[in-house]
Amino acid sequence: MNNKLILSFGILVGLFFVLYGVIVPNQKPEEPNTIASVNGHPIYQTDLDLALQALSMNKRNEVNEEDKRTILERLIDEQLLLQRGLEIDLPQTEGMVRKSIVNSMIDKIVVEGQLFSVPENLLVEFYESNKDFFSGHSEVHIKKLFLEYRSQSEDERNLDAIRQLLIDGEDFDFVEAEYGDYVLPEIPNMLLPIKKLRDYVEPDLVEIVLNMTPGQITSEIETENGYVFLYMLSTIRGEEKSFESVKKEVLIEYKRRNDELSLKNYIEWLRKKSEIIYVQ
Repeated sequence: MNNKLILSFGILVGLFFVLYGVIVPNQKPEEPNTIASVNGHPIYQTDLDLALQALSMNKRNEVNEEDKRTILERLIDEQLLLQRGLEIDLPQTEGMVRKSIVNSMIDKIVVEGQLFSVPENLLVEFYESNKDFFSGHSEVHIKKLFLEYRSQSEDERNLDAIRQLLIDGEDFDFVEAEYGDYVLPEIPNMLLPIKKLRDYVEPDLVEIVLNMTPGQITSEIETENGYVFLYMLSTIRGEEKSFESVKKEVLIEYKRRNDELSLKNYIEWLRKKSEIIYVQ
């Protein structure tokens, strides 16, 4: 049995449990389905079953009793580490931990507010109100800030600085000169047809550009070699398209904006029920 594999896998499973609420406090150990308790926090049979199922996919031989015991001990270790991490306020002191929790919370909010079907009359109405958006870009003027991957702490420090400067309205060229790393090919400082833009940026980034509006700056985008910020200066719109020809895109965009609204409403609810004090 590869103990290193079990440990690594167990850590991932434990993180999943933490972020999605499978580890629930304040339950009694004698409750049905509880197989262990760590400082009053239960570990359920379903937790173990999920971990074993995932392990079996990475193991040639059938999972045996020793494997089950090892995985259970790993779940206990993870719960101990989790409790200690909360005890020392790790989510507030470690940027990557905080970011993981925030991102997982955003995913949870979006999933809960997700639309599985949208009546066609609403899609047509949405399309009519956003015809310019669905006509697409024929040419775009884009700038890019590239930040090469370094250490986790240095990346977080640089990203925080870049975000703050851009939020404060600092000139994109200045921020790029201060923090950006040189990368080839350089995007020409001019309007480019979409087909030509594909010569300078990755396909995934082109798809993002197609959904941007003039003046918009993206948050950091993780790519193979580093982080990228995109800035759209201007655009020339393409010809108007019929609803039927862009129906799929209309549905995707409708759902995307619904996700944004769900998140916005949830954050507003959090703000209303919380005490927020601005210290000048």
